[in-house]
Amino acid sequence: MLYQIAGLTVEMSVEGRTAKQAMAYAAPEGSGPPDLSVGCNIDMLLERNPQLRQESEEVAEYLGTGADFAVKLLDFNGFQLHASAVCLEERAYLFSAPSGTGKSTHTERWVRLFGAEYLNDDKPALRRMDQGWYAYGTPWSGKRDLSRPKGVPVGGIGFIFRSKESGIEPISPNQALPLLMSQSKIAMNQTRTERMLELADQLLREVPMYRIDCCNSDDEAHLAWAVMTSLHR
Repeated sequence: MLYQIAGLTVEMSVEGRTAKQAMAYAAPEGSGPPDLSVGCNIDMLLERNPQLRQESEEVAEYLGTGADFAVKLLDFNGFQLHASAVCLEERAYLFSAPSGTGKSTHTERWVRLFGAEYLNDDKPALRRMDQGWYAYGTPWSGKRDLSRPKGVPVGGIGFIFRSKESGIEPISPNQALPLLMSQSKIAMNQTRTERMLELADQLLREVPMYRIDCCNSDDEAHLAWAVMTSLHR
């Protein structure tokens, strides 16, 4: 079956959870040949990642196809970021952090306080297009499946840290690079790793990056909104 994901026509044969979350991305008839094919050899995946044997084959397929898409996306000037992304006034704002830090809680506040819409709550795609960097929803959108098949220009990326006080500050490309790379982990050979670093370097030079300190209050969302949207208002 063909899907439209991140501006690409993707061929995928999937079942269960992956198929359900990909329904919104089904390509219309006449979409033409696929740009790439995504798949998952579950037996090989489990052999390489024995910890996944505790999961169902449905979960393994979801993780495996997501990883395959992430690797192949590098050939199309893009990569996936472990982040929660919202769309507000036709700009995408992404919030990245290790699981359990509070990125989804932060985006929930943007939705509640400012009327933002979810773009993707787990693995949005980022692509460098002719007009600049765009963020896209993908079917790999976490257990809550909060995503939409849409692409919008990136307004900024914030890296979430737990803190006793709310705060936000711009960070340099050198400061942001290890944070970005730590949340973009996929199995890659040397060639693809070099490509990922090239894309990361370009993104960090062209998109504003921020450190956001969160203490689990609405204050941090108001601060982040005020700073991150100021360049586009």
